[in-house]
Amino acid sequence: MPDTPSPNPTLDEAYIATVRDLLKEGRQQALAEALADLHPSDAADLFASFTPDEQVTLFSLLDRETAADVLVELDRESREDLIDRIRPDALQSTLAELEPDEAADVLGEMEPDEAAEALAGLEDRSEIAELLEYPPDSAGGLMTTEFVTVPEAATVREAIARARGASETAHRDYLYVTDTAGRLVARVELIKLIVSPPETPIRNIMDTDVHAVPVDMDREQVADVVRRYNVLAVPVVDPQTNHVKGIITVDDVIDVADQEAAEDMYRLAGTGATDPLHQPVWKRAWLRLPWLLITLLPGFLVGQIMRWLGYDPGGTTALLLFVPVMIEMAGNVSLQSSTVMVRGLAMGDLRSYRLTSILGREVAVALLVGTVCAAVSGAVGYIFFGHDTGFAVVVAFSMLCGVLSAAITGTLVPLGCHRVGVDPALASGPFVTSLNDIVGTLIYLGLGARLLVLFH
Repeated sequence: MPDTPSPNPTLDEAYIATVRDLLKEGRQQALAEALADLHPSDAADLFASFTPDEQVTLFSLLDRETAADVLVELDRESREDLIDRIRPDALQSTLAELEPDEAADVLGEMEPDEAAEALAGLEDRSEIAELLEYPPDSAGGLMTTEFVTVPEAATVREAIARARGASETAHRDYLYVTDTAGRLVARVELIKLIVSPPETPIRNIMDTDVHAVPVDMDREQVADVVRRYNVLAVPVVDPQTNHVKGIITVDDVIDVADQEAAEDMYRLAGTGATDPLHQPVWKRAWLRLPWLLITLLPGFLVGQIMRWLGYDPGGTTALLLFVPVMIEMAGNVSLQSSTVMVRGLAMGDLRSYRLTSILGREVAVALLVGTVCAAVSGAVGYIFFGHDTGFAVVVAFSMLCGVLSAAITGTLVPLGCHRVGVDPALASGPFVTSLNDIVGTLIYLGLGARLLVLFH
């Protein structure tokens, strides 16, 4: 990479390798110039391919405004690691560049003592502290206090002066009109102020059809208001006084809609409501286990129904009674893994240089989940078949192997589809299902039958 990088660099493996070389060589000036050409979102993606200590070095080369934007764009796990390693004064100077709502979001993820220390040195600490009091899923937790109000009796000239005198981070798409008691009565668009004569009364151009939301409204309802009425921002008011407490802008609503869609998708797959890619292995396994254990029951019931209908084989063919459980469990595990992968690819959270880490974590999760499911399956097999310890061990071991295989398939198939240019969301389902049926049957009946012979 030259000392003066080309504009809009592509964040690919070659670029990342070059940045890594510059880090090893200690060429901080070249690194700073390279980072300056990246959008904060791209810089946050770049950080994901480096160790926490290397991220600290890269972060220190960013100017304060860019560093603040990158801190917000980082995933929660990376942000927590970075905050733990940078100096408190560096953290405070970074937080000072953020809007109050963004600073509140970052502080809300920190330990209470650390958050209080960082908050104490900020100029907007009273506004940020107020925002921290609201639940994160409420309108109050989403809003920013950077907005402009104007008295109902003002003129266009006075309103423009107020807009000019507001802070740089204040939102000016709408100015909110209040009466003498400070209650919200209307809004006025900035474009109307620009095209209207200076002495025009605000009353003549204001819009009284204001779709305000109370501070305690759920964020999904706020998003619905923005979608329904097609506005760039909605005011958040105290339901008792109708005083404006803040505003929620459309970019925050887009984030909310994306988070809600992701939560619904993860819940559907049984992986929990939050992003599994940025959670510890044990927590991912803990969230998936209840759903998988519940789905074991129908499979066991199918096996019992087969016995009730007179199909009660012995020897190695007794394994057939557990085929429904095996196939069902493999399908559920692969669905969870593929859902995480497809969502991660769609949101740009997965990159090829993280493949080993991604696969390793999914295998680790599958190992924990598979061990529990194998123990349950083995116990059921022990009870069903005359307390035969050998049969129970074979069922348990085969289940563990099947779960591991399903997790690997559910992880690699979406990544492979993405690599060859096929939409993972469309292709993963049929491929994963077919592979699971084939591999699961081979593992369970092939491996299980051979192992069972050793115990008899």
